[in-house]
Amino acid sequence: MRNFFDIENLASPTTLNADTLFGQVAQLLGRAIVSGAYKTGDLLPNEESLKVDISVSRTAYREAVKILTAKGMVEARPKSGTRVAPRENWNLIDPDVLIWQLSMNPSEAFIRELFELRRIIEPKAAQLAAQRRRPEHMAILDEAMMLMENERPYSEVSIRADLDFHRIIFVSAGNPALACLAHVVVATIQWTMLLQATRDRESFQGPIWDHRRVRNAIAEQNGDLAAAMMEVLIIESLDNTLVELAKKQANLPLLNHTNKD
Repeated sequence: MRNFFDIENLASPTTLNADTLFGQVAQLLGRAIVSGAYKTGDLLPNEESLKVDISVSRTAYREAVKILTAKGMVEARPKSGTRVAPRENWNLIDPDVLIWQLSMNPSEAFIRELFELRRIIEPKAAQLAAQRRRPEHMAILDEAMMLMENERPYSEVSIRADLDFHRIIFVSAGNPALACLAHVVVATIQWTMLLQATRDRESFQGPIWDHRRVRNAIAEQNGDLAAAMMEVLIIESLDNTLVELAKKQANLPLLNHTNKD
């Protein structure tokens, strides 16, 4: 069983099944590409080369390459084989690609990009949730709020509650197209919470109050206030995240070159 405190253990839609051989091969290759082990234009290793790290069949290898091609990470070139595609071609918010990036010491620039995306979509989701939420949505929101306030900070229960809080806001917004972006928020928040897990209880109280203000605005069906409070929550979360990210990177003797292509 996977540990919840592994960024790859997310309740996100995915095209991969880690229990299948082709899923394992796709993950191995995908992480290697994201880490910079295989750079833009590099020829993708064939199945024989991979047998040093994993038992792989030709069929599994081909299926894995199809998956990575669909994600924009590799491309087949006539007479030159399958090569790593430029990062601008990747589907950066594909659930698997996103998680691989977050698991590989992401750059500050990439984290800022994710939070910028959150500032674009999440306040609007909160505004719509305030206008359209139903009693059953508030029940889930209130349960998540209660768990965040009463459980041990940064525990599995409190982190899951935080993810549920944000997820139900997207559901409450009543826009399935917008809800398709919820996994970006969920992955970013979980990574952020794991990064901050060593902080003390007092540091947890500010984010709790931010969530409470969002909850209250939604309960009052005040869409403008809900949007404003969500933006405050995101900005403060980014500030805290960048502080913790700087601490982490200062303790890493050799950083990989993820997201610097």
